[in-house]
Amino acid sequence: MRRLYLATAIASLFFCPVAFSQSREEKVRNDRLRVSKSGLWHYNDMEAGFAESQRTNKPLMVVFRCIPCVECVKLDDDLMEQNSEVLEGLKRFVRVRQISNNGVDLKRIQFDFDQSFTVLFFHPDGTLMGRYGTRSHHTEWKDDVSIEGLAEAMKQVLAWYENYEAIRPKLAGKQSSELKLAQLIPNAGPQAELIEEPQQFPTLTKYPAKLNLEDQPVKNCIHCHQIGDAQKAYALSLDIPEGLPEKLLFPYPHPKSIGLIMDVDRGSTIKSVAPGSFADRSGLKAGDRIEEFGGEAPLSIADLQWVLHKRSNQSEVIPIVVDRNGSRMNISLQLSADWKSHDDIAWRVSTWELRRIALGGMVLKDLTEEERKEAPEGTLFKVGHVGQYAPHNRAQVAGVKKDDWIVSIEGKTDWTRETDVIRQLLARRSESDPISIEVLRNGKRTKLQIARK
Repeated sequence: MRRLYLATAIASLFFCPVAFSQSREEKVRNDRLRVSKSGLWHYNDMEAGFAESQRTNKPLMVVFRCIPCVECVKLDDDLMEQNSEVLEGLKRFVRVRQISNNGVDLKRIQFDFDQSFTVLFFHPDGTLMGRYGTRSHHTEWKDDVSIEGLAEAMKQVLAWYENYEAIRPKLAGKQSSELKLAQLIPNAGPQAELIEEPQQFPTLTKYPAKLNLEDQPVKNCIHCHQIGDAQKAYALSLDIPEGLPEKLLFPYPHPKSIGLIMDVDRGSTIKSVAPGSFADRSGLKAGDRIEEFGGEAPLSIADLQWVLHKRSNQSEVIPIVVDRNGSRMNISLQLSADWKSHDDIAWRVSTWELRRIALGGMVLKDLTEEERKEAPEGTLFKVGHVGQYAPHNRAQVAGVKKDDWIVSIEGKTDWTRETDVIRQLLARRSESDPISIEVLRNGKRTKLQIARK
């Protein structure tokens, strides 16, 4: 019953809590007022949070939130403050509620920027102790986050804090200078070395280094996903032969892409393992609690993603230590070449620009097994959206319409995922030839050509 109650509460509060009739600016102002009244949070001021953490020797909890977003997945503070376990835990942290990324230090703040709810936990000495907050679908969240999972993460961080010297070596890898833009992009050039804050990206220079909450905060705010957009745009602007680097195309692979289904309520405990997957073949089992993953102590799904993100897309072996029924076991997770392509990027906000380049601005809806049975014979995808305005309207100009059925793309009739289409068409983005597709509309097949530029 408690689980059902919490699920209902999350469903009602996971989305931005203010009325849809309010303007985006009003939502930010009202959120600030509401949070200020609670007296629990530093509002959009991480430096004040770090300073208080050092002064009081208390761990720091930074919650990144997308406030104006109507569809953002998040654990609302109202919900957290109504849950006794979470509220009691909050008292033992210095707390920051961060609603923008203007001026953040990208050497310190490293997480999956396509998330709209992320928690970073820091030791008073500045060491990142762990991440919480994962998303793998545009609207669904129940398999990625929960209030119980957040409470568990907070308890684990506090336990590590009390035993810091013992756990410290396993936290050292949770921040990495190797993920600076200059290291992510081959031949990125000297300018990439100078990018240490989001507004220093060429596509984000119009934004201020510090957000003034009294002066058009929505217009001037750098959202999390814009950092991912800017990274990809910078790489694509270089027109390097390798194309978009795999760490930018498939950032922060979800554990389920390698067969690990995690228990969202129990930190690093495995709920199930997909038969025949990388995880299954490596010997991982349901009920295993992952104590070390690639030499790091994982706090949540997000920390597992961090380790996977750092690895290449070549054959990899990740050392794992699990607790299985009270016994410690060493396991080698074997990943074969191109393992990252098993992940799904269709849900990511930063994929929109890739759709513009690869698909002329249309969205291809992957079909479930049941939908495929009901779909017209031989169809691959259904067009879920078509961009209406330049430069995202090339598919519309070519004649594509929402709800068209896609029969073939570039002569291929065996596509099953939009992710794979985007990846392959991006690889030939510099070619001048248009993209050839065939659509089915009202029982009639039509061949269309989508211009590349």
